[in-house]
Amino acid sequence: MKLMKAQLVTILIGAMMVGGAASSYAATTDDGVYRLGEVVVAGEESIVESVGTTHKVTAEEIEKRGVRSLDEAIDMLPGVHVRTAADGAPRIDIRGFRTRHVKLLLNGTPFNSTYDGQFDPALISVENIAEITVTTGGGSELYGSGGNAGVINIVTKKATKGVHGSVGAELAEVDATLLRATGAYGTDKYDLFISGSIYERDAYRLSNHYGEEKYEDGGDRENSDRERDNLFVNLGYQPTDATLLGLTFSYLNGKRGKPPIALEGDKKKSGYDPFAKKIKYERQEDEEFNVQLAASHDFAGPLSVKGWAYFNTLDVEETQYKNSDYDEIKSQLDSETEISGANLQLAYDLKNYGHVTLGVMAENDDYEAVDDDGVKSDGDFQLYSASLEYEVTPLNKLGVVVGAGAHWQDRENDNEEDFSYLVGLTYDLFEGTRLKASHSRKVRFPTIRDLYDTDDGKINEDLSAEISWHYEMGIEQMLPASTMLSVTGFYIDIEDYIEKNEDDVRENYEEYEFYGVEVAAENRYFDSLFLRASYTYMHTEDKSDDSDRDELQNRPEHKVTLESTYTLPWGLTAYAGAQYITDNYYYSSDGTQQDRLPSTFLVDLKLNKSAANGAIDLYVGVDNLFDEDYEQSYGFPLAGRTIYGGATWKF
Repeated sequence: MKLMKAQLVTILIGAMMVGGAASSYAATTDDGVYRLGEVVVAGEESIVESVGTTHKVTAEEIEKRGVRSLDEAIDMLPGVHVRTAADGAPRIDIRGFRTRHVKLLLNGTPFNSTYDGQFDPALISVENIAEITVTTGGGSELYGSGGNAGVINIVTKKATKGVHGSVGAELAEVDATLLRATGAYGTDKYDLFISGSIYERDAYRLSNHYGEEKYEDGGDRENSDRERDNLFVNLGYQPTDATLLGLTFSYLNGKRGKPPIALEGDKKKSGYDPFAKKIKYERQEDEEFNVQLAASHDFAGPLSVKGWAYFNTLDVEETQYKNSDYDEIKSQLDSETEISGANLQLAYDLKNYGHVTLGVMAENDDYEAVDDDGVKSDGDFQLYSASLEYEVTPLNKLGVVVGAGAHWQDRENDNEEDFSYLVGLTYDLFEGTRLKASHSRKVRFPTIRDLYDTDDGKINEDLSAEISWHYEMGIEQMLPASTMLSVTGFYIDIEDYIEKNEDDVRENYEEYEFYGVEVAAENRYFDSLFLRASYTYMHTEDKSDDSDRDELQNRPEHKVTLESTYTLPWGLTAYAGAQYITDNYYYSSDGTQQDRLPSTFLVDLKLNKSAANGAIDLYVGVDNLFDEDYEQSYGFPLAGRTIYGGATWKF
C-alpha cells in the first residue's frame, strides 16, 4: 500500500511538469471564464453532470439578484438549505447533510477547513465569480473522497481581450458599506484579472415584530457586526495553441461577532429553557491565503492532460468573553489549518466509443492550535485518491457513465482505505423528454477534529469513514411556452454518520436515512420575462437501533422558492424572489423533547436601472420585504427588513 501511494505521488509530480487538461481541447476561449480549475469537463455536454442533479448560478444571475457572498448566491436552489445558528456563520446543508459533508472548491482547490471540514460562505465575495456549479446526488468520481452531500465548484472570471473593469459601491441600513472593483487585461497569449472588495456592517437589525427575550431586547442584534476584505488575482499564459498555464491567488480577511442566544439555556439559572443552548459571548477573526498553479496540454491526438498544485492556509482566532461587554477574555484559541496537494487528470477521447478520464490526487491536511495558556494541540493526515470515469453514448439517445475510485487516509498510527463508485444513464425518450437515473457510493473520512479533539487527548480510533449510498431518478420535460420542468426523486442511506452525542463525544451513528423529491420549473417564453419555481420535500430519520428520532434536527421538510426577473424597454430590470420553509424540527439539549420552528416566508426585491449606454448600473433593493421575524436555529433571531442601494460603473 505504501508503495502504491508513493507511485501515485510520483505520477502526479511528473505529470505536473508537462501540464494537463481534463477536456479534449486546451485552446483557450475568450468567454471570460477560467476553465483550467474545473474538475470535470468532457466534451460539449458532460454525461456525468446530466445523470445527477447539477445547478449552475451565473455571474449574470448574481448581478441581477444583488447577492454579495456565496451563501446568498445559492440559497434559492432546490435541496439547498442555508442556515445561521450559534456560530454566527451561514452553513450550507444539502439534502440533509451538513456543511462539513459539502466539498467546496475554488477553481478545483479545496477550501474546507482541515480541522472540521466547515467553511464560512459569507467570507467568499462574488465579484470574481463567473459561475457556481452545485452538484448533488451522483457526482463525478473525479472529485475524490468527501463531498457526500455534494460539491460546490466556484469557477472564477478571467480577462478577455482588451481592457475591462468595474467599480461599485453599496450602502445599506445599520451603516453597512460594500466597495468592490475588478480590472482585466487580455491579449492573444496573456490575460490578467484582478478583483477586490471591502465589506463592513455595524450589526444587522431585527424585525420590528421581535419581542424582548432574556438576552436580546430587539433593534440592532447583539454582537452581529462583520468585516470582510477580499483580493483575487488570476494570471493566464498560452505559449502555444495546445498549452495553457494559469496562476491564481486569493486572500481574505474577516472579523465578526457571534450573536449570543437570546434565551436562557443554563440549567443552573432560573427560567431555564430545555431547548436553548448555554449563552456564550464570542468573536472570531479569519485570514485565508490560497495559491494555485495549473497547466493543461492537448497532445496531437486523442490524449489530453490537466493538472494543478495548490496551497491553502487558514488562520482563525476565536475569543470567548466573560460578559456581554466583551471586555474581559475568558479563553482564546489561535489555530492554523493548511491544505497542500496536487491533482491530475488524463483524458482520452475514444471518439465513437466514448471518453475516459483518469484522475489521481494527493493531499496533506494539517492543523495546529495554541490556547491562551500556551497549550498546543495538533493533528494531520494525508489523503490519496485514484479514480477512473468512462462516458459513452452507445445509442443515439442513450448516455452512460461508469466510474470507480480508491481512497486512502493516512493518520497517526493508523490508516483507512475505502472505495466509491458511480453508475448513471440518461435517455431521450422523446424530443424534449429526458429520463435520468444514477446510483453511487460515496466515502468521507473523519476530520482532524473528529480524530484528535478528545477529552483524554487520545486519538478517537473507534471512528470510521462515513459511507453513503445514493439513488436518484428523474425526468426533464420541455413543455409548451418555453417551459422546462424537472422532477427528481432521491434516496440516501448513510452508514456510520459522524455526529456528537449527548455527551459531546463524536461517534459513528449506525444508520441515517434521507429521501425526498425536488421539482423545478423555468419559463423563458418572453424575452423580457424570466420565471423560476422550485419545491423540495425531504424526510430525514435516524434509523439506528437505539434511536427513536423520527426527524433529524434543523433539516426542514418543505421548501418552496419563486423567482422572477422582468426587463422593461427603458433599461429598468426588476427582480423578485420569495422563499417559504416549514416543518423544521429541533430537539432539547438532552435529545428527549422535540419541537419545530415557525414557518418562514421571505421576499426580496431589487430594481436595476441601466444608464450611459450600459456603462452605469444604479440599483436599490430590499431584503425580507415584509419584515419577517424568523429563526433558522432555535433562539438565534435573524435580520428583519433591510434596505440597500448602490451603483456600478463598467468600462
